[in-house]
Amino acid sequence: MLDVVKAFLFEKFWLPIIDESVYYNPYNTAVYAILFGLIVIYILKPLVRQKLDVEIDKKFVLGFTPFIAFGGVARALKDVNAFNTILLETPFIYGLLIITAVSMLVASKKIEEYRGIEYQKVLASMGLGALLLILPFFTLQEPKALTTFLLTIPAWALPGYLILKAEKPELLSWEFTLPVAAHFLDATSTFAALSYGAEEKHVLGRIAIDIFGSWGMFPLKAAVIIPVVLYIRENFSEEEKVFYLFIIIALGLGIATRNTVQTVSL
Repeated sequence: MLDVVKAFLFEKFWLPIIDESVYYNPYNTAVYAILFGLIVIYILKPLVRQKLDVEIDKKFVLGFTPFIAFGGVARALKDVNAFNTILLETPFIYGLLIITAVSMLVASKKIEEYRGIEYQKVLASMGLGALLLILPFFTLQEPKALTTFLLTIPAWALPGYLILKAEKPELLSWEFTLPVAAHFLDATSTFAALSYGAEEKHVLGRIAIDIFGSWGMFPLKAAVIIPVVLYIRENFSEEEKVFYLFIIIALGLGIATRNTVQTVSL
């Protein structure tokens, strides 16, 4: 029995980490999602709001945005063989990024306390500095992929804006547009990557692409993210709402950044 369990854990959890040719499966996807949710709800949110006494608002979200981009680019360091370490693989990279993010937040609050500079500005500067520090590890190898990514954005952004303006103008706020746009950027990055020979590794993504083709991530994101964002906006208090929307933004933008950098650099 123990050998069976070991074989199962190796095949479903460890093998996808050490062998990039092995895709994600329903087992590790579900476990990682549950663990991430528990960490967000029971560790990160109380830590940020209660222990660090940080007000979770729009400034908090914008202050962390450069760090989110840094996280996505950092994840791609292993993809381009800049560093060969297991720490840059899922799920370890998320733990590393969470520790780094909390450390930056603590440091920025200390600087605000002693220097009087708003922590959001310090945090954004730290994230931007970290991003600029690792960008030299990448070179533009596929300019056409970057062009595809950039030209695809208006194909959904402009119609989306016009539809919202005509039918649901109350949704033209950052609380709706930023999380949805972040995940549509993820879908755009996947489309661009698939157009230049990449393969989708995630379970739901593969199903959507099998059904709809290389555009498959767009209906998947629309079907999942939009209802989730609307539910959060309508059913959570202000700070809880902003925090969960921030997590959604981080997941979408981080993956979009990683996909794009990886595609144009390989």
